[in-house]
Amino acid sequence: MATHPISIDSAGGEYMEAVLVIAWAVKSGDPVKAGDLLVTVETAKAATEIEADRDGWLAEIFFAEGQEAPVGAVLGTIADEKPIAGKPASIAPTTAAAAESNPREPVASEAPSSIRQPGSRAIASPLARRLAAAAGLDLATISGSGPHGRIKKRDIDATLAALSNEHDGAVQRTPAAGQTPSVAAPALARQTAPVVLIHGFGADGSVWRQVVPLLGPGIETISLDLPGHGAEAARPAKSIEEIAFLLSDRLEDMGVGNAHLVGHSLGGAAALALARLGRLAVRSATLLSPGGLGPEINAGFIAGLARATTAQALERWLTVMVGDPSALPGGYAQAALRQMEKTGNRDALAAMAESLFPDGTQGFDLAGALAELTVPTRLLWGRLDRIIPVAHAARAPGFTAVHLLDGIGHVAQIEAPALAARLITETVRSAG
Repeated sequence: MATHPISIDSAGGEYMEAVLVIAWAVKSGDPVKAGDLLVTVETAKAATEIEADRDGWLAEIFFAEGQEAPVGAVLGTIADEKPIAGKPASIAPTTAAAAESNPREPVASEAPSSIRQPGSRAIASPLARRLAAAAGLDLATISGSGPHGRIKKRDIDATLAALSNEHDGAVQRTPAAGQTPSVAAPALARQTAPVVLIHGFGADGSVWRQVVPLLGPGIETISLDLPGHGAEAARPAKSIEEIAFLLSDRLEDMGVGNAHLVGHSLGGAAALALARLGRLAVRSATLLSPGGLGPEINAGFIAGLARATTAQALERWLTVMVGDPSALPGGYAQAALRQMEKTGNRDALAAMAESLFPDGTQGFDLAGALAELTVPTRLLWGRLDRIIPVAHAARAPGFTAVHLLDGIGHVAQIEAPALAARLITETVRSAG
């Protein structure tokens, strides 16, 4: 049984050494037709969808979701015949050659550290480049642990930890005479309270993927899908109180008793309702354009998001979210539409929109819940927000830190992920 490779080559002249596998649309053994979406990967600048170039069956997956793959590597294979369960497909000569020329990278314990020659260009993964840029690190000063000195996320983390240790050491008291200093502790101890990220209406937990890698070291995150969304598509909710109860039950099942809450739009309202419910000990709250602070909302956007059946229509509505349309990653609308079709939650979204936003208004008021918070609280709001008016930020109590962001619309986590990550990290650290 012959197989054929699934791979991606560098495009547009971009200096790109690797891609991040975001999601496989099919499973091993599934039939595929030419033109079907196989896998979505992320380059340094955009999401890219890889489609089948022939009819057949998905035989094997070599790079799972969340793994990085070198450009040109074989991500998986398509077989001419249906694979036999439990029997690996034989790789055609072209596939074998591609796999041989692009072997998987060794794990950290196997990868030798390599120093680049002076004046050579730093080779780094797209994620490592983003992390370094956000932290203000010069890649030329970092030794990569990957093949040929390639800089990985672990190298950025190690550099940041070393810098943090140096800073901590500078402010610590000198040990008394005869006292042996203890072994240096990690830059930040693992957070006992995780950061719980709650997305907005019509999205899912993946909306935070640009923010999570940029959070400070030692911060644990949990991305929750709202009821009726993503993995919870089959369980919609009719009220903000029901959303809070369902989220609380899931956190309780995970053993989470206290947490830092981060919520966007409807997720911000859900975070406030969750805090008001009182079943979770809230350590801090960071709210991005949260719902619940006023009656106004762009009802056309909500309805359009739930009704869109083509990528073109959905893209028109998605551009309303941002101050600058170029802030949306390439292929974002198509990927979002495919995800909506995959989860089959269009009817659930429409039903939730009708119950949560009756007559084009926000059917819940959470200003009181915000005023009752006694923990570090921060609001981020884009001045160009066309979904929920930025004027609602004026209802924030005096103890709340309010950031009005120039040139930003409704989704700061997409439009300014580094800034959003920095402010979330500051809020979490201020809680002690």
